[in-house]
Amino acid sequence: MTGRGTRAASRRTASSTSSRAAGRRGRTPPKGTAAPGAAAGPLAKDGQPLTLRFVLPAGPGSRTLHTVADRVARMLQRVGIRTETAKVSDASYFRDHIANGEYDLALYSWPASAFPATDARPIYAKPVPAADGSLNIEQNYTRVGTDQVDQLFEQAAATLDEEESRDLVRKADSRIWAAAGSIPLYQRPPSSPPPAGTWPTPAPSASGPRCTRTWAS
Repeated sequence: MTGRGTRAASRRTASSTSSRAAGRRGRTPPKGTAAPGAAAGPLAKDGQPLTLRFVLPAGPGSRTLHTVADRVARMLQRVGIRTETAKVSDASYFRDHIANGEYDLALYSWPASAFPATDARPIYAKPVPAADGSLNIEQNYTRVGTDQVDQLFEQAAATLDEEESRDLVRKADSRIWAAAGSIPLYQRPPSSPPPAGTWPTPAPSASGPRCTRTWAS
């Protein structure tokens, strides 16, 4: 999860906790864990049915994102979570919604990097108050982060031992999954052009192009 890619992001105001062991390398539930079955009814929050606003770009070049969003919505419906799709103009999708946190669910992409200890850190950095009273989120558009994740990335970037750096990034990865601010959906090899409608599209890193992953946030 520490590589950059397209995500389905879920904006949450606080970090969640998990019983997952600290530093655990696995990204899947323990062997034998049953898949979630169909919900008996819609989930509720504060006595009201839980409905998430799924923001998508409306342009004709975003058909791939619409297909992915439909599938995500159907899976959420199975476990009792309703979604309401809000299609906005391509120009305002990232500027007014993703960057401003005006969504419950959204899809966007990042190019992967060979240097997750440094390049992935701003994507998962814990937001902090800026001097002008605003919130400095760097590139963490989910606004979900923890002090532990920040410390592990700082340690991984500082060490000259490659194996130690990889181990620290794996520990950070485990904590990122526990917070579940975003979920990787799929990735494309660098030879494949990105589908129209994935945001943002930064220039490749100095190490060359890498796989681009699609995520749900």
